[in-house]
This record gives sequence, structure tokens and C-alpha cells, in this order.
Amino acid sequence: MKRTLGRVVCGLLMVAMVSGSAPSAEKKAPDKDQEIMMTGTINNNQQIVDRGGQVFSIARTQEGNELVSHVGMKVQVKGSVAERKGKRWITILHYEIVKR
Repeated sequence: MKRTLGRVVCGLLMVAMVSGSAPSAEKKAPDKDQEIMMTGTINNNQQIVDRGGQVFSIARTQEGNELVSHVGMKVQVKGSVAERKGKRWITILHYEIVKR
């Protein structure tokens, strides 16, 4: 009887541990692209520098290629951000030139 009860308790503990680890595995998955809106300035390196000094490389898309031609201008952009190889990349979905 004690042996059976011990086995049941051990089995329940194992089930609890396995089911508890599944949600934590989901949290450790790679970060997905995050959509943001930000204001910044386009520099000569085809990057946007936000108000806080964070630098984002601009992904090569139609909107991104248009945006990099506005060097030195303040812009407001909507896009998705991802980190790859230690650099932050922004894929531009929409942008506007901000008048100073």
C-alpha cells in the first residue's frame, strides 16, 4: 500500500514538473519582430537614430530604400524591429518626414 501511494505521488510530481516546464519553454523562444512607431534622424550609414541615441539599421525594402535617401532629416516611422547578429534592424512599413 505504501509503495503504491509513493508511486502515485512520484507520478503526480513528475506530471506537474513536465507540465510546468512547457510554458517556460515558450517564453524562451526567439523574440519575434516587434512593431513600433518612433521618431529619429537618418544618418549616412543607412540607419535611423532615435531620440535616445539608439541606432537601427534600415532593412532593404521599397520603403527602406526610399527612406535612406533622406539623410539628415527627422522622420517618424512605423515598422517592425528585430535583432540579428547583435544589430537592431527595422523594416519600414510607413514613414513621414517631420518638419522641425
